[in-house]
Amino acid sequence: MVEFTDKIGIEKELWLLDNNGIIQEPAIYDFPYDEFGFLIELRTSPFSNAEELLVDFKQRLHILEVKAKMLGFVLSDKPNMPRPERLIEYLAIKYHHDGLPDLTANIHTGVKSSHATGIFEGYLTAGIHIHFSRHDQFGRRVQLPIEIIVRKMDWNFKSVVLEANRILGEYEIKQHGGFEYRSLPTNAPIEKVVDKAFKILESCK
Repeated sequence: MVEFTDKIGIEKELWLLDNNGIIQEPAIYDFPYDEFGFLIELRTSPFSNAEELLVDFKQRLHILEVKAKMLGFVLSDKPNMPRPERLIEYLAIKYHHDGLPDLTANIHTGVKSSHATGIFEGYLTAGIHIHFSRHDQFGRRVQLPIEIIVRKMDWNFKSVVLEANRILGEYEIKQHGGFEYRSLPTNAPIEKVVDKAFKILESCK
């Protein structure tokens, strides 16, 4: 009988704000940052159970919060922020926004937009991405039923996604294996998300 190892990881996007609520560029202060340059990117290691994953997540978040506080900043997980045009113009040149590919896909037909850039007309958005992966006992990647998992995540968190004005059905296949569910806003309830994600992954064996 073939044995599988399932793992889940978290990527949470955060705003670095000064005391006036102005978005700061994370890279300047040596925070891990996303490729578009205006969000902190918290990445956990992948784990095979919810308890270890949440411990890792909370430890990493605490480190970032302490660092931000020492610098006189705060972290925010608001799903949306007003779009600062001058900052985006500056970051677009520095981080070569025009050359960054949109790798986000959607299980629903006819959806032409995505949250890949986080940049929309009038506002910016931040998400929390859930990485699903499966390997066999020899360490080889095993293809997951992406559409089934994404649909189940959509069904369980539809109100959270829509309330934050995000797009249902988003995912991205990762080169190192597995895929990310990318519809959730960054303020989604992390314990509930992780618990449900593991249950959904288990149900797809």
